[in-house]
Amino acid sequence: VEAKKLIGERDDLDRQIAEQEAVLTANNVDMKSQLVDEEGFPRADIDVYSVRHARSTIIRLRNDREELTTRIGEMISETHELNSGKEEKETEEGGEEVEIKLVHRTSNDPFVKVSGVSAGSPADIGGMKKDDLVIQFDILHKGNYTELKQLARLCNENENKTIRVTVIRNERPVRLEVRPHRWSADPKIGLLGCALLPV
Repeated sequence: VEAKKLIGERDDLDRQIAEQEAVLTANNVDMKSQLVDEEGFPRADIDVYSVRHARSTIIRLRNDREELTTRIGEMISETHELNSGKEEKETEEGGEEVEIKLVHRTSNDPFVKVSGVSAGSPADIGGMKKDDLVIQFDILHKGNYTELKQLARLCNENENKTIRVTVIRNERPVRLEVRPHRWSADPKIGLLGCALLPV
């Protein structure tokens, strides 16, 4: 309920930002346009006061929105962890039980970015998309991640098992379930089928 309230507040901020951006559009300027002419005087073709006020308001509202987005992500994560229990067993189709680990991450900051996903790969089937920002990959998060090799090692250790991945997409957390497995005849191709870059 609290998360929905915050999302409503963020929607209201988006509306206010759009109103201020309309002021800039009406004056044919953006956040970086010069407000003085070549001689250093305020431009006569725009309402300089309104533009300055709109710019400062947009900056403040964007900062408020970013803070709200962080709080929403944390709240959703906390709710998810509370509902997960200490450790739960989930049954996939086919009757296979997979162990789902509860992870208390210390940060919602991303540590790797998805730079590409191969069609038909485990990452693709699991819902991972290009430009996703990964904030949790099984037990890994910003607080304990050090190198990309950790991800490869985790995939090898969890081959044919379902692992949870949380990404930020369009500024919102998205939870995915990915099952690393041998999906290509080429042994050089990894079990995940996506390219990852450190953030």
